[in-house]
Amino acid sequence: MDPPPLIQTAPLPASAEVPADRPVPQKQPYLTIDPPTGWQPLEVAELWRFRELFWIFADRDIKVRYKQTVLGGAWALIQPLMFTVLGTVVFSRLAGTSTDGVRPVFLFYLVSQLPWMLFNTGLQASAMSLVGAQGMIKKIYFPRLVIPASAVVVTLVDFLVQFGLVVAVLLALPLIPRVQAFVPPIQVLLVPAATLWAFLAALAIGLPLAALNVEYRDVRYVIPFVTQFMIFAAPVFWSVEKIPAAWRPVYGLLPVAGPIDFFRWCVLGTPAHPMMWLVGLVAAVLTLLAGLAYFRRVEDSFADVV
Repeated sequence: MDPPPLIQTAPLPASAEVPADRPVPQKQPYLTIDPPTGWQPLEVAELWRFRELFWIFADRDIKVRYKQTVLGGAWALIQPLMFTVLGTVVFSRLAGTSTDGVRPVFLFYLVSQLPWMLFNTGLQASAMSLVGAQGMIKKIYFPRLVIPASAVVVTLVDFLVQFGLVVAVLLALPLIPRVQAFVPPIQVLLVPAATLWAFLAALAIGLPLAALNVEYRDVRYVIPFVTQFMIFAAPVFWSVEKIPAAWRPVYGLLPVAGPIDFFRWCVLGTPAHPMMWLVGLVAAVLTLLAGLAYFRRVEDSFADVV
């Protein structure tokens, strides 16, 4: 058998030859990006860069909240009205609980519902938010804090609707026979501060629960169970005056107790409890900082375990 012919290659054209004076390109070093480990500070600048995504999430949740519902936004009014009837009939008339002299009595329960609903709904929404967005978490990067924070913001829409109900009731009182008109005190101007306090309290508890719910799905069953008891431990249907003065600062450690009592003082002029409010506010801030630190500590593992 004849050997195969040798393959001859044509010489490169002169235009393709590399000039001797041209520098040889150096191989660029590789850049390896590793996720941070350990405790990480809160990157406020990064959150600010993703502010548009924050509002997109909030707008989406607002639209989904009442999508394919018969009553729509009316659910935001039905809940406080039902709790007001419950408080007036059961706690005021049957149990005889004090309403701090507020007249008419149903105002005490109607106003108490607003910060409680904001806290309760915001807590549950933020705690469940990460699991609900698991598809997005696995695919793209963005600050995970955006998800639970935007979930709590949605509850502010319900709060505004419910506060509008309170304003409408106050305006309608003079039109009701045998019912005395109620004029809110000057501290009603502090309602935004009381609302912000309830918002921060919900976020402070919701952030660590959202992180825990990613790894331990039992959290979603524990939260409704706990909040069902918390509504009776919180001063929703009764007055803080029932608690001895020496124990009120300790009672302020309950996350929602301070916002409810402070909000009620702003709108109805009920007795003030400054020391209890101070303890509750400091506890809320410290809890929020601890929740943020824990959330930042474990958020790098969300995409792996969600």
